[in-house]
Amino acid sequence: LTLREGERASHYAAAAKEVLPDFAEQEFLAAALPYEGKLFPDTYLIPSSYTANDLLTLLLQTYEEKTAPLRDSFTAHPLTESEILVLASILEREANSVESMGMVSGILLNRLAIGMALQVDASLEYVLDKPLKDLTPEDLEMNSPYNTYKNAGLPPTPIGNPGLAAIMAVLEPTPSPYYFYITGDDGNFYYAKDFDGHRLNIARYLR
Repeated sequence: LTLREGERASHYAAAAKEVLPDFAEQEFLAAALPYEGKLFPDTYLIPSSYTANDLLTLLLQTYEEKTAPLRDSFTAHPLTESEILVLASILEREANSVESMGMVSGILLNRLAIGMALQVDASLEYVLDKPLKDLTPEDLEMNSPYNTYKNAGLPPTPIGNPGLAAIMAVLEPTPSPYYFYITGDDGNFYYAKDFDGHRLNIARYLR
């Protein structure tokens, strides 16, 4: 059973149903949703008789084992463990490499430090359950605590289940003077210190 980094509990439930014919998908989802963010992504070799409770227990135990060496770092970080997982889950959707995760983490932490809205599409994708490419200008106006365009600070819960690379990017962000970033049409990231620079990057790298 392969559970990919950054995906939400409902996707994990569907993936389990594909390989476990008698798996209680809705039972798992109901029990797992409160633990969104701690359902550790990995490839698991499990018996075909695994129940919803068996799988949930395995994912949570794996999270505890994988993050055990990071406990001191969690404690020392200005964000709580829950907030670290929220930001890491955003990085899984907003970045596309270890390097870009570190940079985007630093930028979003810069924004949090000055009370600037995060303005990430990924949290809207989560609450609306629709792909990023299908988001509309009207979606950006919706009243929801997951709308990081209208609300400063982090969303209330993780928007998926981050892997270790994303968690480490929050614990060890790349320092920079930047507050803005885009992913260009070429797949590369471009950063800016201010909105004028951001607009210039959009004109240059997004067609």
